[in-house]
Amino acid sequence: MSKLTKIFVTKYALTVGLKVVMAEIKYEGNAAFWWVGGYHHSAHGKDFWLTEQEALADCERRRKAKLASIDKQAKKLKAMTFTIKEPAAGQ
Repeated sequence: MSKLTKIFVTKYALTVGLKVVMAEIKYEGNAAFWWVGGYHHSAHGKDFWLTEQEALADCERRRKAKLASIDKQAKKLKAMTFTIKEPAAGQ
């Protein structure tokens, strides 16, 4: 069995929250793999962190990005106007 390392998974931060798991780190630190309840899980790139501080900073970054996206969507919806066009004669 390979060495397990404590990691902080931020991949699901905005849905189920920050997860702390013991995982096997592979591919020069770019991927983490672990098992939960007989199921294989993984995180890649910036979806997991090795320190709590980095993980919390990433969660905050994700939250800010999501709020900005929601604000952009809200502005688009507020700017929408609706009209009813009558069919042209003969249609």
